[in-house]
Amino acid sequence: MQDLVKRYFWVLGAVVVMVCSIFAAKATGHILEAKFLGDSPTPPKIVAAPQSSKTPDKKTHDKDGTQLQARNMFCSECAPPEPVANAANSDPSSIVNTSLPLTLVATNVAVPATDSYATVINTENQKQGAFGVGDQLPGASGKVKEIHYKYVDFENAGRTERLVLVGVTPPPAPVATTTPTPTPSDGGGDDLQASIDNGIKKIDDSTYEIDKKLVDQVLANPMAVAKGARVVPAVKNGKPDGFKLYAIRPSSVYAKLGLTNGDTIQSINGFELTTADKALEVYTKLREATSLEMEVTRRGKPVTLKYTIR
Repeated sequence: MQDLVKRYFWVLGAVVVMVCSIFAAKATGHILEAKFLGDSPTPPKIVAAPQSSKTPDKKTHDKDGTQLQARNMFCSECAPPEPVANAANSDPSSIVNTSLPLTLVATNVAVPATDSYATVINTENQKQGAFGVGDQLPGASGKVKEIHYKYVDFENAGRTERLVLVGVTPPPAPVATTTPTPTPSDGGGDDLQASIDNGIKKIDDSTYEIDKKLVDQVLANPMAVAKGARVVPAVKNGKPDGFKLYAIRPSSVYAKLGLTNGDTIQSINGFELTTADKALEVYTKLREATSLEMEVTRRGKPVTLKYTIR
């Protein structure tokens, strides 16, 4: 036993040295921690955040629904949009119908819009032709701005005016703020209707007599009778084929001349009405004619209507 203790006594010394080393390392660590990582002798001052003295505004709620209408349903915290200035100027109905002696016969709207054109005639000097965007209409002081299917907007006298297609009822004009002064009768709707009733005499189903005074009255104001029917270009096999009549009013000049809904006017006195330019050419040549012969297609069959102007 003593020999065994003497033989392994060095193990006891190693264990003692190891334990002492561990305690010495811990003591050194505590000393360094106390020196470099100790608490500051003066604690930091805690500064309170400044509080606003302004009392938050209380939201008021009205009962007329204005706030609900202006609120963004997708963003409850977003501010309502600012009102747009001069909103009335962007309203298409604020554009007045032109008072110039111009008649819009046809339009051709294309893509792009710069390729569109409109066929217009000046009823005073008989100047006519096709006009595109940027062209100047006869008698107007400005250029064409936009061409649509049923109307044309153009500049004249520093403002935008509108020319409506023949046969299309123009949009209502803005309501005047002052009461207009009554003027004497100048051949309005009642006088024109009376002239139509008395100025056209039916001889038979295909022959009619027309009073020359009625012709002059219609030529002086073609827009007054244009709304009596809807006139649209007819197309057959992809090619122009005259003009077709729809929505003819029973008291209109079209009905008095023996025309019915669905009739397609092919030619007048042998002049074919294939395009708007051809129609304007016929209109110019036949203003002083004393007799007219109109070729019409009715329900697929040709019909000839004859008129004598006296």
